[in-house]
Amino acid sequence: MRLLATVLMLLASAAAPAATAPAMPACDQAVRFTAGWFADPPQEFDKSADFLARQGAPAAEGATALGLVTVENAISVMPEKTCRGLVVSLRFVHPVLRVIRELPAGTCAHAHVLRHEYTHVRIYREMARQFRELVYPFPETATPDEVLHYAKQQLAKLQEAQRLFDSPDEYAGNLTACKGEIPKLLAAARKAG
Repeated sequence: MRLLATVLMLLASAAAPAATAPAMPACDQAVRFTAGWFADPPQEFDKSADFLARQGAPAAEGATALGLVTVENAISVMPEKTCRGLVVSLRFVHPVLRVIRELPAGTCAHAHVLRHEYTHVRIYREMARQFRELVYPFPETATPDEVLHYAKQQLAKLQEAQRLFDSPDEYAGNLTACKGEIPKLLAAARKAG
């Protein structure tokens, strides 16, 4: 599964009773979900497969981690500023896309793994779109803690798409991609190392 460290921020002011702001009208939505754009991440091509494995790169028993996208997901629940309600925000912090150094840039193998990792980037973008469409099921009794719990649960469900993409079939394709270049480059790196 992708390395996903969830950073949670809950502002104490969100827990203030509604009676402290009687002049504010109720929001159209008691709970609104937002998500930032997942920008193209910086790329690193100088790390080892062992480094990626320590970062949480998925790899089957005996397999070599070839690439990884890491990111921290920051969720915050805050009061709306112009009306009575809550806004739940998802931000993607410190994204990095990595391909192991044993697959040099310019090779078909490198391009193959890079395409795979950019599919993960597209999945993050789709997760953000789906997060923005969430609807809290109990808006009349929404508390910041309950909304935060719900948001974390829903994000975990959305992140399942990352794991599903990293299927055994997807990884099996690495053996034959580029006329078997990936296993050849890995074997050459082991001999040289």
